[in-house]
Amino acid sequence: MNTPLVSIITVTLNAGNDLEKTMLSVLRQTYSSIEYLLIDGGSTDNTLEIIQFFEAQISYWHSTKDHGVYDAMNQGIKIAKGEAFLMLNAGDWLEPNAIEKMVNQANGQIKDKIIACNWQVYFNKPLAPIFRQASFDFHKTVGLCHQGVLIGKNIHNQFGNYDDSLRFLGDYDFYIRVWRRKKENFTHVPFYLTHYQYEGLTTQHALKSNQERWRVINRYFAWYEAIPIRVVTLSAILIRSLGFFVRLVKKNNASPIVSFPNKTNQG
Repeated sequence: MNTPLVSIITVTLNAGNDLEKTMLSVLRQTYSSIEYLLIDGGSTDNTLEIIQFFEAQISYWHSTKDHGVYDAMNQGIKIAKGEAFLMLNAGDWLEPNAIEKMVNQANGQIKDKIIACNWQVYFNKPLAPIFRQASFDFHKTVGLCHQGVLIGKNIHNQFGNYDDSLRFLGDYDFYIRVWRRKKENFTHVPFYLTHYQYEGLTTQHALKSNQERWRVINRYFAWYEAIPIRVVTLSAILIRSLGFFVRLVKKNNASPIVSFPNKTNQG
């Protein structure tokens, strides 16, 4: 089998409780040609201790303050030497044969492709995971989980890196940028190979992330081209806004607890 070098990049900040699981899922891959890079945003927890423990098995790491997730991802891309890159956030993990299956699906020809697998979504609450299938219909759905997407280096060379002015949807923006011109370069791997923790940055800021998605949609689509994803996004914005308003009203209407001193009879 052709085994081109694959770069897996983990960006992290103060995620020491979840990082080891992510790292082990990379280090235990069945695919033999992987370089692993960690881009840390200046963690102050035990993250650096974990990275240093595995340092001999890591190709590169640094810890410096960045300008957000997508700035950190772009830093990793500039350093990486692989023919394709996969972004695996701290807290998420891969099946042991994930990279092998993704490379095989493209017969080793990965430099000019976006190769996407299916994924499972996990919640901190004790709920069963949700199974999601990759979709390239970006006018209908967000479609992909970047933790399960292998992006060829020639794609980045042609279309640039992530827009780091975006805080939550830089990957979605990138996929649409490519999809509008190179639909034929997208390849689906019909296996559940990556696991995604739901309670991440985008989920914690759901209202702002949906507002950002609306702006990204407007960058690339006329109003009539993306009605399905517009309806979903607008509904999410309205629901989140209503929830915020309800919480605000409840907070403002909460009666303060006042303690009065006991009165004593005098005279």
